[in-house]
Amino acid sequence: MESKLILFIASLFVTLGIVRIFAHNLHDKKNYDKNNPRNSKAKTPTGWLRRKTGFDWHHIHIGIILLILIFPWILIRGLNNFNIILLGISLSLIADQITPLIDKKSGYFSTKKLLISIIFHIIIALLAIMIF
Repeated sequence: MESKLILFIASLFVTLGIVRIFAHNLHDKKNYDKNNPRNSKAKTPTGWLRRKTGFDWHHIHIGIILLILIFPWILIRGLNNFNIILLGISLSLIADQITPLIDKKSGYFSTKKLLISIIFHIIIALLAIMIF
């Protein structure tokens, strides 16, 4: 069980790092147009989805969809390593995107938002430690 906990926490924080690196380096911050998502020039997966669908995709949407897909599978098959990784990824995507909803004044790319997101991830990790 300890190895699954380590795997969950690792997937949680690795996802946070990857998402933040992608967002900071590949997002089209200057030309972001919420009213016309098809104008997105971001080179991120959500930017590609915006251009293809016209919907203003964010990683919270991908996290929720992944969680909806993985949760029944966890109930049926239990917590194996693959499910643990997907659970960590989905919760990380959701937790990181909640930060802009808390404080709309500073942008997603601010240091304050990054610290809030890290705190959310630490809380999720501590809850996982308590549960396991």
